[in-house]
Amino acid sequence: MCSVISNLDRTGFPHILVHTGQHYSYDLDGIFFDQLQIRKPDFNLNVGSGSQGEQTARIIERSEKVMARERPDIVIVFGDSNSSLAALAASKMNIRVAHIESGMRAYDWRMPEEKNKRIVDHVSSFLFVYTEYQKQNLLQEGFKADKIYVVGNPTVDVIMRFWDEAKRNKIGTSLDLRRKDFFLATLHRAENVDDETSLRSILKALELVFREQGKRIILPLYPRTRRRIQEFGLEMPDGVEVLEPLGFLEFLHLEMNALCLITDSGTVQEEGCILGIPCVVVRISTERPETVAIGASIVAGTKPETVLKAVDLILHRPVDWSHPYGNGKAGERIAQVLKTYRPRSLIEEILEGALHDYRCRICFSPYLSG
Repeated sequence: MCSVISNLDRTGFPHILVHTGQHYSYDLDGIFFDQLQIRKPDFNLNVGSGSQGEQTARIIERSEKVMARERPDIVIVFGDSNSSLAALAASKMNIRVAHIESGMRAYDWRMPEEKNKRIVDHVSSFLFVYTEYQKQNLLQEGFKADKIYVVGNPTVDVIMRFWDEAKRNKIGTSLDLRRKDFFLATLHRAENVDDETSLRSILKALELVFREQGKRIILPLYPRTRRRIQEFGLEMPDGVEVLEPLGFLEFLHLEMNALCLITDSGTVQEEGCILGIPCVVVRISTERPETVAIGASIVAGTKPETVLKAVDLILHRPVDWSHPYGNGKAGERIAQVLKTYRPRSLIEEILEGALHDYRCRICFSPYLSG
C-alpha cells in the first residue's frame, strides 16, 4: 500500500488511512511504517490477534464505525488477509469497494485467504489486477471487463523506490553472509504451521537442503510459527539460523543477495521473481502461477525429498526470465483511476449489473436456443 498511499497524497486525492492493528509489535508493524515512510494512520482499529471468526468480526464491526463516521465514496482494501474483509462492511453500507491484488486464485480451499479474496472480489466495483492472467481469472468467473484494471504490481514500485537503501543495509555484514552463499527461508501460512505433520516435514526439508548444499539457511521466524514449533515439541534442524522478524529493508537486502528463496509466502515469491532470485515454494498450490510459468519458481509441496529435488532443479536453471509485474507505476495507475472516478447513482449500477447478468444467462444457458 506504500506506493498507493504516496500516489494518492501526491495527486491530492483526499483519503484517510485505517490501520486494523492485526499486527501490533514493532517488528511486525511500526518498523514498516518507519522504513517505508508511511504517514501515521488516521484510525487504528486495534483488532489484535484471535481466531479467524474473532478477528474477522472485530474488523467488520470496527471498520463499519469508521465508515459511518467518515462516509467515504470508496473504500480501498488490499490483498487477501482478514483486513480485506472490511470490504463487507463497506458493501453493506452501499459504499463502493476498490480491491487491489484482485483476481488471484490458488484454487485451494484450505486457505482462509482463498475465501477472503473471492468474497472481496464479488463485492468490489474496482478490480485492480497485476497481470493479464489474473484478469482472465475474473472474466472466466463472469466479472464485467469494465470493472477490471491491469495495473502491474505495486511491489515493483516499492522495490525500485527503496532499492539503493536496501542495498546499503548492513544486515548481511552483521550476519557475515556472502552474496549467493546462503538460502533465505520464510514459513508462516496456517495450512503449514498449524499442521504438525506439514511443519515437521518442512523443517526436515530444510535439514536435507543444508546437508546437500552445505550452505547456511537464514530463517526470520514469525511469532506464530515459533509458538507452533514449541507446542509440537519440534527442534530446529542443523544449519538453520533463526532470526527475529525483520524490517522491509533488511529482508529485501537478504533477498537481493540470497542464492535461493524457500518460502510459503506469495509476496516473497513475487519479490524473488522481480529480483531475479530463484524460489522454491513449500506449498501444494500457488495464486501466482505466472512465476512458475516463466521458470522463476517451483511449487514443491512439503515433502522433504520433493523440496530437495526442487532446490537442485531450480539452482541449475538459468536466471533469464523477465518478470510479468509491470514497470513500477502501479500505484500511479491505481491513483489515477480512482481520481478520475465520478460517482453514479446506486440505482444506475444496480440496473446495469442486473442487465449484464440477464444477458449472460441468455448467452450461456444450454437450455435456451436462439
